[in-house]
Amino acid sequence: MVELNVKESKFKLHLSGCKEGLQALQGLAEQACEGVCLSDIQINRIALALDELFANIHAHGYVNKGGDIECSARWTGVKGSPCQLEIKLRDFAPTIDDVTTCKGVCPETLKENPVAGGLGMHLIYAITETFEHIPLEDGNLWRLVFNISETKDKEV
Repeated sequence: MVELNVKESKFKLHLSGCKEGLQALQGLAEQACEGVCLSDIQINRIALALDELFANIHAHGYVNKGGDIECSARWTGVKGSPCQLEIKLRDFAPTIDDVTTCKGVCPETLKENPVAGGLGMHLIYAITETFEHIPLEDGNLWRLVFNISETKDKEV
């Protein structure tokens, strides 16, 4: 098994406003994908999932008041097979012990009232190969893994 060389991008954001933080987070995705052949659909899916997660952290975790997020992105995979982009966001907002209890996440609630909220979480689950939430003592870790159907042209 030959692993691809991984290129990891890391940075820390202080969210002082939704627009600025979102632009910085989109910059992370652009930096991670630089030099990698991705279709427009793949790029849009990555951006959409990050936009949705960022909006939830900003609105619900930090109650629209801003806060810190540590971000990292890296490519993983085996040479000659589809690779994956792994993005992690670590916030310092109040810990969520069970993400399924977040308002609107319950599928039954969504069936009864589809505008109750929580559709973004379902969208993230649909777009990603893996979407994990790990509660921490002082915040939350969010891990998103995207399968990239084409193999990368070159090692990164």
